[in-house]
Amino acid sequence: MDRDFVIKEQVAHFVRKILQYERKHGGFQDFKQELDSDLLMLYDPVDKLTYLYGVHKILKGRMEEHESDCVLKSNLENCVIHSFGTKALFFIEQEIGQLNPSYEFTFLRPNLNTNLLKDNLIRLVDYPESAGLYQNALNKLNENRNERNILDDLRLSLELLLKSLLNNKKSLENQSNDLGTFLKNKGVSTEVRNMFITLIEYFSKYQNNYIKHNDLVKRDEIDLIVNLTGAFISFIISK
Repeated sequence: MDRDFVIKEQVAHFVRKILQYERKHGGFQDFKQELDSDLLMLYDPVDKLTYLYGVHKILKGRMEEHESDCVLKSNLENCVIHSFGTKALFFIEQEIGQLNPSYEFTFLRPNLNTNLLKDNLIRLVDYPESAGLYQNALNKLNENRNERNILDDLRLSLELLLKSLLNNKKSLENQSNDLGTFLKNKGVSTEVRNMFITLIEYFSKYQNNYIKHNDLVKRDEIDLIVNLTGAFISFIISK
C-alpha cells in the first residue's frame, strides 16, 4: 500500500477524532496529547512532516472557513474555535520545527543557520513536495553523510518551489525571466532583483558542475550552499 495513502488516511482519522475538542475547555491540551501519540507511530522524518502538513492544512482551512461566518468575527479572541485552532496550529508548527533539533546541526555543522533551516520547514507547509526534499537534505546533514545528495535534494527542493510559485514547469536554470517578472510584480528593488537572479544562476552552475562529482565537493562550500538555499526559500516565500 502506498505510504502517502496510509498517511492521508491517518490524517483524516486524526482530524475526525480531535474535532470533539474544539469547544472543550482546555481541548488544545487533549489535542496535543493525541498529536504526540500519533507521531510515535511514524519513524521517518519525511513521513512525520507529511502527516503534520496534512493536519495543518485541514485545520487551517477549517479555521478560516469558520472565521468567515463566525458571529464573533469582529472579536475573534473570544471565539473558542478560533482559540483552539490558533493553539493547535502552533503545536503543529512546533513539532515541525523539532524534526531536526538545533543541537545536532550545531554539533556537526556549526556554520549552519539552524533557525533558518527549521523555520523554512514551517514556511514550506503549503509546498509539501519541496518540503519533503528539503527535509531529506536536513536528515543527511544530521547524519553527516551523502554530501552530493544533499546538494541534489536542495536543488530539487528549490526548483519545485519555483515551479509552484511561478506556475510553470521550467528547470531551475530556465527560471530567470519568470522569476524576474515575479519579483518585479512584488515590488522588489531592481538591485535586489538582479542580485537574486544572478545568485540563482550561479547556484545552478555550481550544482551542475559539482553534483556529479562528489569528490570535488568541499565541506565549507556545502554549508554555504545550505545557508544560501535557505535564504532563497525564505525570501521567495515571503513575497
